[in-house]
Amino acid sequence: MSNNGAAVMTRIASVGILAAIVTVVVRMLGADAAASYPTSTVRLICWSSAGAPLDVMMRQVGKQLGDVFGRTFVVENRPGAEGAVAMSAVIAAPADGHTLLSTTSSMSFAMALGDSKYGPDDFIVLPALQAEPSAVAGRADSRIKSLPDFIDAIRASPDRLSVGGFSSAGFHQYVFYRLQQEGRFKSIWVPFKGGQDAALALLGGHIDVAIITPSSALSQIQSGDIRLLGVSAAQRSAFFPQVPTFKEQGYDVAESIWRSVMVKAGTPPPVIDTLVAAIEEMKRSERWKAFSRQNMQSDVTTSLAAMQKQVRDEIAADRAFLQAAGIKK
Repeated sequence: MSNNGAAVMTRIASVGILAAIVTVVVRMLGADAAASYPTSTVRLICWSSAGAPLDVMMRQVGKQLGDVFGRTFVVENRPGAEGAVAMSAVIAAPADGHTLLSTTSSMSFAMALGDSKYGPDDFIVLPALQAEPSAVAGRADSRIKSLPDFIDAIRASPDRLSVGGFSSAGFHQYVFYRLQQEGRFKSIWVPFKGGQDAALALLGGHIDVAIITPSSALSQIQSGDIRLLGVSAAQRSAFFPQVPTFKEQGYDVAESIWRSVMVKAGTPPPVIDTLVAAIEEMKRSERWKAFSRQNMQSDVTTSLAAMQKQVRDEIAADRAFLQAAGIKK
């Protein structure tokens, strides 16, 4: 081998050794970060308004993880722009696990729509914490008493019945779109900033029917002011056994929304592992189980890797829905 060739090989070997050293150092730093995590207050950025089901979950997560770690977890509400405002706040923060972002199935719609400049590669979604179906809800004093009543009424007078729910081009509109396909009817969608806002609009007579998660109007459902006409679960909810599913009423739609938290991509894997372990510990606690029962939420079990795949699969499916509905070209 020539002197030049030997020199090249020496440089290649040096680069390889340097890369190996860098990898070891990065892993050591990540392990050290995990060992001391968290070192300060953890911010929980919530993209819904205060009092919404997602906000309620995030505040409970903050209390319980705060107890697990012995640190302060503070919720900051950053609603707006279908989650883009909250995403921007997390992207602007260091990727060290001290800023967590609330997330749900609706995030997949926001990313599929393309209005947000962020995508699944910008975040790591931690395993889902809870799940809940959507529901068709009406006022107790309405002449609409069942899902078939609603569909018959909207077929007869599509311009006279108004339907709304949380977000534009989100999970609940997707469920409603599926219901329109099954029921062979068309309708205009009225978007709201939160499920609670839709429930209040329903009670105030501003819309005739709301498509919401039951937890968005739990007190009004329990008081009898709002009647659930059907739920989008695969089988009847243990929390609302008297409410038939869409399928039972002849409409083959079964969808549930999951809720979780995510961190900025680049967060050290040991820190993520520490967070996942703490969340699993929290979910096993009787305190979390009692919270889930009280808020009528179902438990969800999935792995970190499966969660990343699920989000990407959802984005692809949501993009197809948005294009079919004429919402996205």
